[in-house]
Amino acid sequence: MKMKKIFLIILLGCLFAGNPKSLACDLCGCGNGGSFWGIMPQSHKAFIGLRYGQKSYDSHLNSLNSQTHEDFWKTELWARAFPFKKVQVLAFVPYNFNRQTIIKTGKQLDMQGIGDVSTFVNYNLLNTITDTIPHKIYHNLLIGGGVKLPTGSYKYDMLSDDEVANPNFQLGTGSTDFMANIVYTMRYKSWGLNYDFSYKMNTQNSNEYRFGNRINTNLSALYFITIANQITLIPNAGLAYESASLDEKSGIRNIRTGGDALLGSFGMESYFKKISVGVNYQSPIAQNLSDGELRANSRLNIHFTLMI
Repeated sequence: MKMKKIFLIILLGCLFAGNPKSLACDLCGCGNGGSFWGIMPQSHKAFIGLRYGQKSYDSHLNSLNSQTHEDFWKTELWARAFPFKKVQVLAFVPYNFNRQTIIKTGKQLDMQGIGDVSTFVNYNLLNTITDTIPHKIYHNLLIGGGVKLPTGSYKYDMLSDDEVANPNFQLGTGSTDFMANIVYTMRYKSWGLNYDFSYKMNTQNSNEYRFGNRINTNLSALYFITIANQITLIPNAGLAYESASLDEKSGIRNIRTGGDALLGSFGMESYFKKISVGVNYQSPIAQNLSDGELRANSRLNIHFTLMI
């Protein structure tokens, strides 16, 4: 059975339908993937904080002359507000640093700057976690959507030899993109389950390049530990899956883009008064990127968040 089918079964196999083909990467690691939600800090409180993310790729694996290694570092300001009781607004403002290293020569190409800003509006469809009435099992369900703006630099021109790397290496996509998402959390005594799903629909940019639509989804088991009624620790482990369709240039599909990846995920969330600190590590279990020419490596995400 194919990896994609196995994972969709693991992810309750039933929540969403669709047939995405691949994780768009033009023989280069991609720093402009879908949103990483992770385990959100206390769902009923506004917050502001910083997130740091790191991921890397190895590309042109079957070419001795063209092999490259790409690193993507992102520092992101994120915030959440509640304009209405059941409505939450989230904003993400990233600053990206990208580095591509040509293995044969050791030459490095660097690019840094503001990435694409995004914002989401979620509606709290179900929430028994904040009820004053005790429940045996607690649920929290958020549904919503958002928009990603082309605030990050996108200067790549496939006809020019002077531009850096390729479309996936840019600070932004150069396009206005739209997203839909769902976040579900369940808790029973000291155990919990967290599931998030996001679908990103990309539009064509001014270079007539359109990145493939993307799916990002995560499923994690949680365990709640309370220390002296002041500190809460939440170790967690699960699976993450990514998939997207082929990129297009002037309406023509790029068959050298694409792939999907299944990753194991391990992390820890901690809460002390108004402070939340979390870390998440992901390592590939199986992947198929750019027909075997691209390999994703392990990833790390850290956040420091202040409840307000």
